[in-house]
Order: sequence, then C-alpha cells, then structure tokens
Amino acid sequence: MKPPPGTRVAILGLRDTGYLSALCLHEKGYHVFASDLADTSEVRRNMARLEEQGIQAECGTHSFERILNADWILISPGIPPGAKICQALRSSGKPIFSEIEVASWFSVARTVVAVTGSCGKTTTATLLARIVEASGRKCVLCGNIGNPWIGELPRITPETVVVLEVSSFQLMHCASFAPTVGLLLNLHPNHMDWHADAAEYAAAKLNLFRWMKEPNVMICQRRDEHDFFPHFKTAARRVYSDERSASNPNEAALLCAVDALGYPVSLVGQAIADFRGIEHRLETFAEQDGISFVNDSKATTTASLAWALEKSHDGTVVLVCGGKNKTGVEDFRTLRAVITRKVRCAILIGCARPIIKEAWQGAVEMLEAESLEAACCMSLEKARKGDTVLLSPACASFDMFKNYQERGRSFKELMRKKLQAANVGK
Repeated sequence: MKPPPGTRVAILGLRDTGYLSALCLHEKGYHVFASDLADTSEVRRNMARLEEQGIQAECGTHSFERILNADWILISPGIPPGAKICQALRSSGKPIFSEIEVASWFSVARTVVAVTGSCGKTTTATLLARIVEASGRKCVLCGNIGNPWIGELPRITPETVVVLEVSSFQLMHCASFAPTVGLLLNLHPNHMDWHADAAEYAAAKLNLFRWMKEPNVMICQRRDEHDFFPHFKTAARRVYSDERSASNPNEAALLCAVDALGYPVSLVGQAIADFRGIEHRLETFAEQDGISFVNDSKATTTASLAWALEKSHDGTVVLVCGGKNKTGVEDFRTLRAVITRKVRCAILIGCARPIIKEAWQGAVEMLEAESLEAACCMSLEKARKGDTVLLSPACASFDMFKNYQERGRSFKELMRKKLQAANVGK
C-alpha cells in the first residue's frame, strides 16, 4: 500500500513509538500533530524535543477536534481500544494505522521476517536475527522487542533483512503490511482486557498474513489453525511448524523460517547452542546458598508462566506472580496442575491477586505482598536449598511499573541488595 492521500497526520502516543514516528513523518514532509493523554516526565521530554524540531505536540489531554481534523491517524500500541479517543476515531471513519503499517510503506528492505504469537516472540526473533547475521547478511532486529521499525529506517538498505517482533496491538491496525516470511508461533487466550474476545485477538494476529502474496510464506501450527482459524485464507504458501521434527515448538518454527529464507538449517542448531538468553526471559541473575534467582518479567501470559515452570526448573519453585491481569480466572485455573507439582509457595503481587488466589485456592500455599520489595522478602523466607526463586508474573506490569523491563530490573536490584545484606550478616 502507498501512503494514503493527505499530509495532515495525528499521532497518538508520545513514548518511543509515537516520538520516532513523529520525527520520521515530519522529515518526509507531513504536517504532524502528536498527542498523549499521559503527562509523565518521559512524555514531556519527548514533547519538548518534538517542539524543538517544529513539530506541534500536547500532553495531559487529547484535543479531539484537532486530532479529528487530520487526514489519517497513527496510533501507538499503548492506546487501548476502549479509550474515548479511539471511540471517537472509529465514529469519524478516519483511517487509523499502526507504526508497523506506516514503516512498511517507507522501508526499502526486500526481505522482512515477522514473528508473532502469544509467547516466545522475543526469543525466537532474537535467534532469527542471529541466524541471518551468521549467514552473512546484514540484519536489523526491531519492532515490539523495544526499538520501533520506523526509527530504524535510516539504516535499512534494500539488502538488509528486517526481523520484526510484532504484537496483536500493532497488527490490528495494519491494512497492507505483508512480510516475506511470517511466523505465528502459537495462540493462547491473551490480552482479554484489551480485545473484545479470543476471536478478535486471533484476527489481529492473522493480519500478519492477510495481505501476503506468492511467494510469501506463512508459518503456523496446524492445531492452532484447527482451533482458531480453520477458514482463514491467504495467498501465501502455508507451512506447519508442528509437523517438523525438532526438540521444541520454537525450534521447529525457526527451522521452517530458515528453510523459507534459503539458509542452511545447521545455522539453527548453532544459534541455539550459542544463545545465552535475553534479559527478563528466564534470566538467572544470582545464586546463593544453593538457591537460584531467576527474572522472567517478560512472561506476561499464563502460557509463558507454564512454559517457564515446565521447561526451566528441576527443583521446587518459590514463585512471584501477578500484576495487571489480561485474562480471567479460568485462564489461571488451567495452571493448577503444574502449580501443584512445581511450586512450593506463590507470592502474589498487583491487581490480579484476587483472581489468582481464587484460581489456585487449595493447590499451593499463597501469600500476598503489597509491593515487589515485600515479595522479595517473603520469597527469601520461603526458599530452601535447591529451590528457584522465580519472578514470572503471567500479567502485565502497568499497575505497578512502567513496563516489564522496569519490573524485571527492580526485582534484580531489590533481590541483589537483600542477598548482599544477608551475606554480610553471616
């Protein structure tokens, strides 16, 4: 798709995505107005920077009339569909696009690989980028992983392979974006506080493939197709990763992607062997008195928590869990068996405490903590030699923290200080 007609653009959101989008579109000659309902130090700082470039911006309010006067809207992924401004935009019929869609209009890269799914996106995208680099190609890893695609456009050439991590929030406002290879790793109920229902969530994910053409490749699991999208149509060639022999589902998806890109499959095994993990995803950051301490703050879904418990810990777990809930009590009930088997004590934090407590009642000892620091203290009291103290929230961070990164770093900092103090006191 070419950019729509009209040069007046309203950008909603003034954190990284909105800020970088405003700069990019301003440089391309658009008349940009950026708006953010929040009034934080980060937002004010970005607003000041835009104004220094001659870009009009506001924070702490949305000037509805001015926003609705734009020819089209770029919406940041942090703006919920239920927000008043979103309702006004839908009523107005104004075209609304995500940063992923807009970046795709201006990117010159001939090869784009996009990864989505309910869990495993970041690790899989990171491994894919390393495989591309190992093949001798220049690669840019961006998207939901932390650095918006639109901000990376200046260093992308036609020969660059772009590897994107993309979320349902970004995909639901795409209207033509079609990667060369798209991976849907898995589908589990997620973001039900955001999407109307599981069908809408799945439909947003499927936007990754909706506008693909031959010879684009769609990689998914046949069981997900059966359960969630049996009648979905795309012109792309469909490849089923769960029909591929591999040690785990994400490795199977990687093998399919490498095949589609024409790289040697041996690069997959080497990349996995060399991989030392990423921050906030099953990150072992300390060991003391026979107890391991693991930061899995990136785990914002029950599926991610289940995977962490099943795959990563041989001993008993003292679990720190909770935050801003994205699903319902039934989703947490699906974890009762693994919780009973693996967890010594669950320490609950954040707004989701009542829901988790109801779901796991009788399955495990549960304690409630008013803060992450209190949870750290409780976990140290409960942990024994051979245990793992695991932060794997299965929830979003926004009730207590700016993002999962801040939550994870706070956990590490608090725990390290307490471990140091305990060691000094011996």
